[in-house]
Amino acid sequence: MKLHASLLLTAALLALTACSHTPTPRYYVLSGPPLASDAAARQGPRLGLGPITLPSYLDRPQIVTRASATELTLAQEHRWAEPLNVSFARALQAELLHRLPASDVVLHPWSSSSGVARQVSVDVLRFERDVDGRFVLGARWTVQTPGGEPRPAPRTSEIALPAGQDDYAALVAAANGAIATLAEQITTALDAAP
Repeated sequence: MKLHASLLLTAALLALTACSHTPTPRYYVLSGPPLASDAAARQGPRLGLGPITLPSYLDRPQIVTRASATELTLAQEHRWAEPLNVSFARALQAELLHRLPASDVVLHPWSSSSGVARQVSVDVLRFERDVDGRFVLGARWTVQTPGGEPRPAPRTSEIALPAGQDDYAALVAAANGAIATLAEQITTALDAAP
């Protein structure tokens, strides 16, 4: 009788295991506005974008959120579809191309013969949803002539947009909005530069 009960228990556990499954992850990418297809109209000065660095704790497929000032949460079911540094650079490039319709924007690294007139380097300090449900993009960035010395003092951006608590589509939309705001700040600095 004990053997029979043991077999029934084992069968029940196997059935429960077969019914349960790990939820399928959802994948996200950052995106900027659609690019204009008329490359011939981009006859203005060429802008080099990069290098762009992100904190190493973001170098993972899981979307990172902040549980406290010192604790991070990795979303196992919500992931970036590609390396975040690649997606971030492409989204920022698209935003700059949208705001600078006469200029071409090339990503780092570029060749010495590419004709880059100015370079924007970006050091991302934060890029995550905080404990208050805001998406925060903190960055230091510079605008300079490639190879120009001395390196200009970096500018600082601290951008926070509402992102909700558990809505990852809203989080990614806020991340895109933060990148758009950063691009606007960079464009303003480029327009003001001699």
